[in-house]
Amino acid sequence: MGTGGVDVFETLRSRKFLALLAIALLVTYVLPFPFIHGFLRDYSRVREIRERMVKEDEAITCHDVFDADPSFFGSHGMKCNDEYYRPGERTVTVDGFRVYEDTYHEYLRAKRNLREELPTFVIFVIFAFLSFLGFSYAMVDLAVGLAGENGRRLKEALLSGLRAIPALVAAEILVFIVLVLVLILLAIPMAIFGPLGSFMAGLIAAPAFALVVPAYYFTKEIGLIGEIWRVARNNPGGYFTLGLGLAVLDTLMAFQYHTYLGIGTLFLMLIIGGPRYLLNSLGALWVYLDTPPENQGEKQSI
Repeated sequence: MGTGGVDVFETLRSRKFLALLAIALLVTYVLPFPFIHGFLRDYSRVREIRERMVKEDEAITCHDVFDADPSFFGSHGMKCNDEYYRPGERTVTVDGFRVYEDTYHEYLRAKRNLREELPTFVIFVIFAFLSFLGFSYAMVDLAVGLAGENGRRLKEALLSGLRAIPALVAAEILVFIVLVLVLILLAIPMAIFGPLGSFMAGLIAAPAFALVVPAYYFTKEIGLIGEIWRVARNNPGGYFTLGLGLAVLDTLMAFQYHTYLGIGTLFLMLIIGGPRYLLNSLGALWVYLDTPPENQGEKQSI
């Protein structure tokens, strides 16, 4: 499968490209993991306690009603969850929930630990964002270089990605501003679809952010709204296919933070991060090059 001289399958078989992907995963996920595992553990713990608080509140409320007239409610088939009900223990009200006092104190400790770990995680998010842009650009640069006659050195691709980060950040910010305005206009129609509306928003936004990398690579311009709109208009199939893949991976990426699995969480990050890098680089490059130029029927070539 080649487009504009770039053969995706040949690129994926290239040792240089696979080495670059391995370096990207190592820098983006493996090296920072010892610094962020505490936040991931505490975040999962807070979510777990919140879910328990909901169940405790439901059990306490149910028993308050049931115990008012057990024979009446029992005859009508009413049953309460006894797993989360502890009669005689002290309860407190927090965030509208009635929960047991020890659960509340456990919740406070988990939240305190989470707040202490938050600054480190914020630094990781910024670092991961910059790394993702730089390595994605390096992968595009290497893929295009491998398709050329003289090839491309791994070191040169890495340096080009590093140098491109400031411009890519500026371009991403501009795209973000425009997408926010677009999604505001579409907010009411999307709200009709409920949770599906959020997925649809990702379907629209994710490929726009991904296309910043190849669009900047070929144009060296920061204002890329026109280029991205050209791709969406002239190649909607490729645009939304890319968006579907990215939206699914982003959903899985958000899910991986809900349950802390120790070293298993790192493996999940790598399993999801690998395809995410490939879609954000080779996938976006393929869609970009497969889009016909504005005034021609022929495909853009390198």
